[in-house]
Amino acid sequence: MERPYKKEALITMDSPSVIEDEAGQSNGFSEKKELLVSFLWLFIPASLLLASIFYAFDNQSQRYELQATLIREESALNSASELTSLLFEQKLSDLMVLAEGETLKNYLHDDSMKNWIRVAREFSLFARRKPKYSQIRFIGAKGMEILRINNKAGVQEIVPRSKLQDKSSRYYFAESIKLDEGGIYISPLDLNIEQGVVEQPINPTIRFATPVVDGYGVKQGILIINYAPDELLRRIADIFMTLQGDAVMLNSNGYWLMGVPQQQLWGFMYGSDETFAKQRPDVWAAISSSRKGSFSSQDGIFIFHKAYPLIRANQGTVENIEMDSLSKESGSGDRYWIYLSHISPALIEELTAKRKIVATVTYFLLFVMMGLISIFFAKNSVQKKIAFQRLQQYATTDDLTGLANRRELQKTGAREFMRALRFGRSLSVMMLDLDHFKEVNDSFDHTMGDEVLRHISDICRETIRGQDLLVRYGGEEFVILLPETDIEGTRQLAERICRDVEAWPYESGETKIPITISIGVSELEIGDTDYQEILLRADKALYEAKRQGRNRVILMSGGQLLA
Repeated sequence: MERPYKKEALITMDSPSVIEDEAGQSNGFSEKKELLVSFLWLFIPASLLLASIFYAFDNQSQRYELQATLIREESALNSASELTSLLFEQKLSDLMVLAEGETLKNYLHDDSMKNWIRVAREFSLFARRKPKYSQIRFIGAKGMEILRINNKAGVQEIVPRSKLQDKSSRYYFAESIKLDEGGIYISPLDLNIEQGVVEQPINPTIRFATPVVDGYGVKQGILIINYAPDELLRRIADIFMTLQGDAVMLNSNGYWLMGVPQQQLWGFMYGSDETFAKQRPDVWAAISSSRKGSFSSQDGIFIFHKAYPLIRANQGTVENIEMDSLSKESGSGDRYWIYLSHISPALIEELTAKRKIVATVTYFLLFVMMGLISIFFAKNSVQKKIAFQRLQQYATTDDLTGLANRRELQKTGAREFMRALRFGRSLSVMMLDLDHFKEVNDSFDHTMGDEVLRHISDICRETIRGQDLLVRYGGEEFVILLPETDIEGTRQLAERICRDVEAWPYESGETKIPITISIGVSELEIGDTDYQEILLRADKALYEAKRQGRNRVILMSGGQLLA
C-alpha cells in the first residue's frame, strides 16, 4: 500500500517574502500603501452609493412599512378564512358519513331494538373519536328524537328512549326537514341555551344537519350534530396573535364574537343592539360591499376578510343567508363571518419608527460589511500584484516535480548564507541522488521514471520542515537547503529520508519498484565565502556514499568524510 503523501506544489521557505524586504518594500512596491489605496478606491464609492440608497429608503419607509403590514394582515386574515372553510368541510364530511352509514340504513328498514342499539353504539363510538361533537341526534320525520348521544367531558351518554324529546317546534328541525337528500343545514354560531337561558359557562355551538332517507328515497328524518367550535376559535385567536393591528371576529350582523371585552361578546344572545355596524357605519358599508379589502380613515386602516363556511349552490339551503352586492360572484349566498384588523395611527407611527431603527442598524451593518468586503477585495488585488512579481522574480520551477529549480537555489542559498554569517547561525546542505535510477528507466520507461522522481520528492517534502528548501538539482539529483540546522541535525534527517525511501517503494497497480537513495551532507564552516562551497562538500560526500555502496549517508566536515 502506497504511503499517502500529499501532492503539494512548490515548497518554499517560511523566510520573509522574496518580494518584500524588512521595510515591506521592494523595487518601489509597498504592500501597505497599495492595500490602502485599493481599499479607498473600493470603499468610498460604495459608501456613497449605500448612503444614497439609505436616504431614499428612509424617505419611503412609512409607505413601504404600511404596505408590508397590509400584506401581512391580509395574508393572516385570509389564512383564518381558509381555516374556517377547511374545518367546516371536515365536519360536514363527518355528518354525511353518519347519515349515509349502513347501520342507520338498516335501522330505517327494521326499527327493532337490536338495530337501535347498533346505531346507538356506532354513534357513541363516533362521539368518542370526535370529542368536539357535544351531541349527535337522529330525529324522526315528525320531530321526535329517535336517538341522542350526549358527549360531555369525554364521556358518552346514550340517552334512554324514555327521555327523548319532541323537537318539532325547534327552528333547526323546521329548516332541516325541508331540505332534499344531500342538503346541508348550518345554524348560526351562537351560545347553547338550556331551559330558556344561556348556559353558563358559555358554550358556543354550531349545529350541522342533513335529511336522512331510506333505500326507497323516502325522507325518514334528520341527522344533526352539535359542534363545539372552541378548536376553531382557539386557532383563530392564534392567528390574531400574529397580527399587528387590533383584530376582531364579527358575525354577518356585525356582532362581536372575538377580540373585544367579554361584556361586548355575543350581544345578540342577550338582546343587545350594540354592534360594530352601528359603531362604525362607514367601515361597515365598505365591508358590506366587498368580500375582502381595506378602508382608510383618520382613525387608521381597517383590513377585513369574510369567511364563508358554506356555499349554498353546493350545499343546499342555510339559515339567515347574507346577500350582498357581490351576490353573483363565487361565494355569494353563504353564511359568513368577518375577520377584521384595525391599524391605528399610533401603530403606524410606531411601525415607521421601528423601520427607521431597523434601517439604521441595517445601514451600520452593511457599512461594516462593505468595509470588510472592500478590505477583502483590496487584499486580493494586492496579492495578485505580489503573485505577479513573484512570478517575475522566480521565473520558473521544475515542471516535473513542482519543486524549486537551480535558479531559486542560487538565490535563496546566497541569501541564507549571508544571513547565517551575519547572525552566526547554522546552515546545512543535503545532496541526494537516486541509486541505479538508470535501471528504472531501462527496465520500465521514462514515464515510470518520472513517477518515481515525483514519489521521491513527495517523501522528502513530507519529511522536511516548512522553512527548508527542497530543490530538484538535475536529473535524479535533489538538494535540500536547511537554515538554522547543524550537521548533526541534518545527518539525522538524511538517515530518516534514506529509511523512508527504502521502506516505501514506488507502487503503481501491480508494479512495485524498490528504491534507495544516497545522501551527502555538509554545513557552513569557518572560511566559507559562498554557499556553493557547502554544496561542493555535500557533492563530494554524496560521491563517497555512492562509492561505499549506496543507500547511505556520508558527512563531510572539517575536510573529512564521515559515515
